[in-house]
Amino acid sequence: MTEYDALIAEADADRAAGKFKEAHITYGRAVSIGHDRNHYCRHMRGICSRIVAEQRMQLAEEDPDLRQSYLDQAANWLAKSEANLNSAYEESIEADRGRIRLDQAKTEEAIARFMRMCGGNPSRRLSTAETYREEAEALLRSA
Repeated sequence: MTEYDALIAEADADRAAGKFKEAHITYGRAVSIGHDRNHYCRHMRGICSRIVAEQRMQLAEEDPDLRQSYLDQAANWLAKSEANLNSAYEESIEADRGRIRLDQAKTEEAIARFMRMCGGNPSRRLSTAETYREEAEALLRSA
């Protein structure tokens, strides 16, 4: 097993154990040394980032004293999720794009939740999420 494969296996184990921040970091280490499965690593990084952001948003709701700090963290994690999923989509083969589009839709919905929490208008993000879901359905049907 190569170092690249070992890092991916470690990250997969962390993700399965609910250690999403650690998995995100380890997938990133794999991306920095490999290339064969980078689209997979970026996809998983996007998922992990979204989950960490959702956790931070939950903490923001539960702790008014630290709300802004948690929202700032959530914003950073959501940006990472969006960037990694966009890269994964661009790098992936057609058969994987439907699943990635579904995860992009989930990230758009998380961004919409974040925007509501900050007093913004989430309508554009929700519209994008719906478009991604429609594209995902079409891609999954054709795969």
